[in-house]
Amino acid sequence: MTKYKLDKLALVVTVMALPTLSMTGCVTVKDYYQEYFGMDKSTREVTGYYEHVDSKIYRNTLVVPEGLDNPGVNSELTIPQVDAKSLHGPLGEAVDVRPPTAPYRSDMGIHTQWSDGEAIVWFERNGSHGIQTEDDAWMLLASVLKHMNIGVGKIAPGQYLLTTISRDFTEFGKPYDGSDAEVGLKKYNQIYQIRVGRNSDGSLGIASKLIGSMTSLSSGKGMEDLLDMIEQERFAMGFANNIIHEIDSKQHEAVVDPDNLVVSIGKDHNNHQAIIVEAPFETTTAILEGLFDRCGWKVTKHSVSKAEYDVEVNDNTDNWVNVRGRRLLDINTGKYKIRVGIHQKQYSAITFYNEKDTPIPDKEISRLYPGFADVLVEEFKTYSGAQSVKVEAN
Repeated sequence: MTKYKLDKLALVVTVMALPTLSMTGCVTVKDYYQEYFGMDKSTREVTGYYEHVDSKIYRNTLVVPEGLDNPGVNSELTIPQVDAKSLHGPLGEAVDVRPPTAPYRSDMGIHTQWSDGEAIVWFERNGSHGIQTEDDAWMLLASVLKHMNIGVGKIAPGQYLLTTISRDFTEFGKPYDGSDAEVGLKKYNQIYQIRVGRNSDGSLGIASKLIGSMTSLSSGKGMEDLLDMIEQERFAMGFANNIIHEIDSKQHEAVVDPDNLVVSIGKDHNNHQAIIVEAPFETTTAILEGLFDRCGWKVTKHSVSKAEYDVEVNDNTDNWVNVRGRRLLDINTGKYKIRVGIHQKQYSAITFYNEKDTPIPDKEISRLYPGFADVLVEEFKTYSGAQSVKVEAN
């Protein structure tokens, strides 16, 4: 075979391989690109149009029609002539034009504020949050960090001051999870310093400060990417806003008595047989995250936006779970889709589907219900913090 034919064959093989490479997913391609060509910071700009960078100054071509007075002149509004070479600072893509993370305000009387390098969660005096003292805020912080799965690394003796263990976050200050990895979001391994205190007028707050950060691609590859002040503010404010969201969830849980949580069988909005939980949607979805592990059900996929879980019951040992000495949960082995929906505007409906996305028969729901309800109640008690929480460094 001639060299020409070999080169032609190699070209054909290369062209045929390109679609296969593309099929591996945009996330993988993006990871490789950033690993070898540097950080992709295109998300830091809004439009991608930078014609203004090449703009030129032209002479005034305004023509006043005959018969009209010349427009008024105010010397204070005169734009001075500036030598472009004397200007310093970033231009075009180098400018981070994303807006900062907006402060969040809860109807419980809690709001966030950025001040002197710290993102502060303020507890307003007339709020319904029930936080009045430093001890109240400290214990609440411990419960919130535990639910956000953020470990405590160090506590300053005799002070309401702690430093967290490093944890992965998104660029919005939210703890990084599997759904973020699926869409290829960059993760930032960060450490926060958090303190409880009061300002000069006696207002109580929880202040968070970002003290360490390292950027990684979704593949786990570490990248050199120093955060500027705008990014540091965005992270800390996002982290503080997430604290408020967690406090809101805790407040919703307090409305429901863990010892009297009502779990029943009913119909969801699609008229499918479902397990109805008389608890808010946000609370129920948060409880399920820990409940599946406790049941021995493997979560193979989770969509936060759809409140949908793909779970797999692998063998007979997964059909039961011990709760205070009782054996529970009667469910066939196999793959299931579990969806959570809002029921009657204030409760939650949990609907089970088989692998073909068809609701499982009513008799199977009836068989599963007694044990699943008991496990749900037990998990709710654990999640709602019925037992006291002690702040300890790991």
